[in-house]
Amino acid sequence: MIKTSKMKQETLTLVLVNFAGIMQRADESLLPGVYKEVGAALHTDPTGLGSLTLFRSVVQSSCYPLAAYLAVHHNRAHVIALGAFLWAAATFLVAISSTFLQVPLDLSLSLYVEIFIWLFYLSFLSDIL
Repeated sequence: MIKTSKMKQETLTLVLVNFAGIMQRADESLLPGVYKEVGAALHTDPTGLGSLTLFRSVVQSSCYPLAAYLAVHHNRAHVIALGAFLWAAATFLVAISSTFLQVPLDLSLSLYVEIFIWLFYLSFLSDIL
């Protein structure tokens, strides 16, 4: 009985982690599909929008060392809780961006927090299981 319950929890955890990964990848691949609409709203060309995709990759790769430092020196549960609040605020800022210059600035804050939450969440989950 206990073994079955633990197996169900592990399966649910695996499904949720995979679903979160799928949603993250969908978010990353959404912009190229809507270049025309986003470009018209921000009054920019495809080159400018392509630079947003490059900017996203640079920001993501640069925040891993800082996330590793925080993982060693801070409580993961606290970082996840604070990060969830900051991620919501940063996502709201991206949503209300009205100029092309605001988008990369707001997007960088959102990405930093997203990566921290994602890395801490996976390590926190592995500690629980």
